[in-house]
Amino acid sequence: MLSSSKYSSALCGALLLITSCLLANLIFAAERDQGMLEIRIKDHRDAIGDFAKLNITIDKILLSPKPGLRFWQTGWKEFSPDTATIDLTQYSGKKTAGVFRRSIDPGSFEAFHVKLKSIDGVLKKKSRNAPVKDTVGAVQLSFQVPAKGETILIVDLVVTDLSDHPPRGYELGMRGYELYTNGKLVGKVPPG
Repeated sequence: MLSSSKYSSALCGALLLITSCLLANLIFAAERDQGMLEIRIKDHRDAIGDFAKLNITIDKILLSPKPGLRFWQTGWKEFSPDTATIDLTQYSGKKTAGVFRRSIDPGSFEAFHVKLKSIDGVLKKKSRNAPVKDTVGAVQLSFQVPAKGETILIVDLVVTDLSDHPPRGYELGMRGYELYTNGKLVGKVPPG
């Protein structure tokens, strides 16, 4: 027969082992049910031809979850980009630059924001630096990241020459996006 102290130690050890196994199983199940989110960037061809180089540095990717029943948990989810700096002159037309690809918890979202840290442009003429104003802001877009599924968001930026409207100059903004869920195009702005 076991003494009460040995019995207590054995019981504590067994409970600790069972708790550890249950926690590991929950973590594994949560990882298994995550969805993949990928964000790519490209440039629409308006004034990109004026630049020899137009580097953008992404500060962070922000997603706004739909609050649903958990309205007290509203706010932006913040992610670091996989690739922080890209040269937009290399990604015009159909070519895209992958800046974020990660497994995240599945859910519904109502907005996204690719927040830029800096824009550094060098014009082809005279190889001089040109200031480019950042007008890329948050975009309202209802989308889902399904469990065990894949969502791809292609953000179409555009650099525009507004120097014929002084004191304005070059400005970088968003032209539109393409949204794919599990390989199927589910939204596009502008359409066509």
